[in-house]
Amino acid sequence: MAQIDFQEALAQLRQEFIDSSAERLDQIDLLIDRMYRDTGDRNADFVEFQRDIHSMKGSAGTYGFDSVTLIAHRLEDFIEAAPGLNNGQLLDVQVYVDRIRAILESGQNAWKDRLDEILATLPTIGAAPTITQELKTVSVFLVMQKGVQRKLITQELVSCGFELAFADQPLEAFSLVVSLKPDLVVSSLEFDELSGLELAWSLRAVRALKQTPIVLLTSHDKAKIKPERIPEDTQVIHKGPEFAADLANLLMQKGMIG
Repeated sequence: MAQIDFQEALAQLRQEFIDSSAERLDQIDLLIDRMYRDTGDRNADFVEFQRDIHSMKGSAGTYGFDSVTLIAHRLEDFIEAAPGLNNGQLLDVQVYVDRIRAILESGQNAWKDRLDEILATLPTIGAAPTITQELKTVSVFLVMQKGVQRKLITQELVSCGFELAFADQPLEAFSLVVSLKPDLVVSSLEFDELSGLELAWSLRAVRALKQTPIVLLTSHDKAKIKPERIPEDTQVIHKGPEFAADLANLLMQKGMIG
């Protein structure tokens, strides 16, 4: 019986992924064009577009294209932070898609230095700041399950002009925060499995993130959390009407707004 050449088989599967992704990207281009020109069912096109991006995000890493997974995730973050995809934002979406296509056409994953360059060129959602102080560019990673509270906090952060990235759960957030190295991490405290506190301690174990400010949001009495359980440079803020003011005060303390 002939031996299976696993390396050759993997290379073939990888090439098939690249070829099928090229076809999927062509379809995504058509969907973006139809939404831009408003020539089809915009809602149906948008749902199909999201499905295609999510599928590519999920499968790219399996074939060695971790950079495509990360860029697709950032694209999903962009879409969530957008108050609605207007034509200008659709042009920004096309930039993300073009970056993914360029990586796949090269046949090589974009490693750290190249990936950092690509991420720096990706469009972001940001409105004019509502805080009166001069605002520096601040990237915020929000860890919170999807729902009304996440949408409200996202709107608040977008209104301040922050660049946003998202994760639904702490386990997913950990690897993304390590890759993206945001200026600030904002996380719910309460999750079903890994808690926000456990995420904060895990991030503090990463040398590059030891000084990254972390904010934990809770609906409960924050005074009940013993100070020794909270990592250094981590603040607990109560979800509620004072959230925006408390966050602004924290950013001023950290020199992120002045």
